Amino acid sequence: MARRLRVLELFDAYLNTSENWAFHIIDNVPDADVVIATKHFLRCNFYRERFEYIEFPLRWVNSFNKKIGLRVTNKIVSELLRLYPWYVEKTCGKCDVMHSHFAPVAWSYLKLAKRLGIPHIVSFYGYDYESLPFRKPIWRQRYVQLFKDVDLILCEGSHGASILERNGCPSEKIRIMQLGVKADHIPFWKRIKMSGELHLLQVAAFTEKKGHQYTIDAFLETKRDCPNMTLTLVGNNKQFIKSSLQKYVNKSQFGDKIQFLDAIDFCHLHEFMKNYHVFIHPSCYGENRDCEGGAPIVFLDAQATGMPVIATTHCDIPDEVIHEKTGLLSPEKDTQSLAASIRRFYFMSQVEYDGFSRKARRHVEENYDVTKKGQELRNLYEGILKKKPGF
Repeated sequence: MARRLRVLELFDAYLNTSENWAFHIIDNVPDADVVIATKHFLRCNFYRERFEYIEFPLRWVNSFNKKIGLRVTNKIVSELLRLYPWYVEKTCGKCDVMHSHFAPVAWSYLKLAKRLGIPHIVSFYGYDYESLPFRKPIWRQRYVQLFKDVDLILCEGSHGASILERNGCPSEKIRIMQLGVKADHIPFWKRIKMSGELHLLQVAAFTEKKGHQYTIDAFLETKRDCPNMTLTLVGNNKQFIKSSLQKYVNKSQFGDKIQFLDAIDFCHLHEFMKNYHVFIHPSCYGENRDCEGGAPIVFLDAQATGMPVIATTHCDIPDEVIHEKTGLLSPEKDTQSLAASIRRFYFMSQVEYDGFSRKARRHVEENYDVTKKGQELRNLYEGILKKKPGF
């Protein structure tokens, strides 16, 4: 029988809806007791009774009230939160391994790992690959120390691994750990897709790297010869670019065919997707070097429902979306290529569309089942422990 592990999982905040993938993979690590540590607990739907939660006794007061008393209280709490790593050390109990999600989280808890005397694993996901050291050069020096002190660094694919190596991470410390979804919990929708119609959907926070501008431009490029077509954009206004995109759309001739919606609850995502034919998401590098790092997990959600994807060859996306099988890929920021993909699906017959749909579902089932990914993560935990004395 496998030894039961006690794993300390560290986050900056637990847990943003857009980071649901982190919950799913740690929830599927077999024979493991999960301890969640974060300075900021969000009241979302990613909780399990079997998880343990280390919540600091003092918390910020979230309020529109800006009175000086409340501001002072929150400032005091912020200062006291510096003690949180010490609080975790005193309350977490005996843990076998520590897993930090995102590089800045790992940096904040480097000393804690040493004091606990347990292996420290860090997962890179996106902005921490290139954008953070690009915007704040101090992180280049911090990464040198981080790569030296942690025991293992996880990324989603070969592209992420190559970035880490270029930044100075020893290749022997890098492991590829893909994310996954519970395909058997996601309904497969049989969509009616006639030649001469198309309903496009993009679900992503409104940030530069998600490529909304290219989605809109490609849609407007094709609308004249593809009249029976709509585009729905769903997401939170993370970088405050949504209003400028809306103004841009309103000035266009076909603005009434583009709908903007706020972020939707993850538990309604798959039901929501059934009304659309194709998921479009042209990820790209932002001016601040922000990138996907790996690939957006929402591609797996979409494909699991049977929805093909139009995307780009950005980062590790070609692993998640197979060109000409589960979707169509274009070079980054190539509006004309994206427009060609839209036209292809617009004029596609039901028979050809069904082929894409079935292959998309099968691809996720065979390669991105989160139960299997949870076992892989368990194996990585065990592997690093076997290199430590006393296992």
